[in-house]
Amino acid sequence: MGEVIKSFRPHVTWANARGAWPDMIFSTRVRFARNLEGFPFPNRAEPRQLAEIRRLALAAAKSTGLFSRGHYIKTEALDQLEKRFLVERHHVSHSLASSVLPSGAVVSNDEDLSAMVNEEDHLRLQCLTSGFAIDEAFASALKLDEALGRQLPFAYGAKFGFLTACPTNTGTGMRVSCLAHLPALSRLGRMPQVLENLSHLGVTARGIYGEGTFVLGDFYQISNATCLGRAEEEFCQNIDRVIRNLIRQEIAARETLLKGPMRLRTEDAVFRALGLLRHARRLSYEEFMQNVSLARMGAAMGWNMGLDFSTFNQATLLMQPAHIQAAAGRALDPEERDAFRADYLRKKLA
Repeated sequence: MGEVIKSFRPHVTWANARGAWPDMIFSTRVRFARNLEGFPFPNRAEPRQLAEIRRLALAAAKSTGLFSRGHYIKTEALDQLEKRFLVERHHVSHSLASSVLPSGAVVSNDEDLSAMVNEEDHLRLQCLTSGFAIDEAFASALKLDEALGRQLPFAYGAKFGFLTACPTNTGTGMRVSCLAHLPALSRLGRMPQVLENLSHLGVTARGIYGEGTFVLGDFYQISNATCLGRAEEEFCQNIDRVIRNLIRQEIAARETLLKGPMRLRTEDAVFRALGLLRHARRLSYEEFMQNVSLARMGAAMGWNMGLDFSTFNQATLLMQPAHIQAAAGRALDPEERDAFRADYLRKKLA
């Protein structure tokens, strides 16, 4: 088992359920895309330039004091399981994990702050916090951005703002997102219309691991689609309004599922799901996510699942493929993973 995986704690602080609407909002993220003056964007830079950018970025991160006892990672030194583990923790993207050029990441000890180096941009700065906490996440991400900006020459244009490899990130370079759990809207078949409405509001919905990933367990990452034309605070306010509206829609959908004959069908689906989670002997991650989504919804509806939302959240992270292998202490083939996951989950829910 890789040393990087051993250095991370199994319990993830930002996955604790807290704040308003913990049954619907898993986490909040604020991310800034930044590039350094005098260097080409990563897709055009030479390996020696990428290595120098990484050296400068990691040194600057260390000197901020925000990453004391943190994790300083060179991506090409990682094995595939370590890369997958960091993707599952939301500290690196699939794109960065697949890179063979000089790249890296720095992650704080509590895992709430992190920075990717030489992904699409030279830097992707991130604050990840539990629950519905846009203002808190923005303040923390901005503190990191300003601390690094005092040491590194960020590329900035008077006309467009922060310059980025992708035009949609130019301007503030900021993405505000909430990971929302919307099982009732999904169960009623309303999500296609909801997603269409979001697109008209300058908002996009992605899968649990962000851009280019599919939806698992009725979790949707809701974020602003563009970064130009508004102040950072306005983007935060817009996502706040959108999320509150989604919460109202999800509450209404859950109330619908509790009416008339739909109530018995819903209750049956929820407790069947709970039974499978507690007693299955083989369990894929996709099957786990389908069933934990229903059990989580049942808890939100007031039924006794015997579990709180922090337990649901932590399990959602710990049941991922690389995390299962980390718990096992060795690489597992898919059949072994599914058997170990079922056993591991039964013990967690006992």
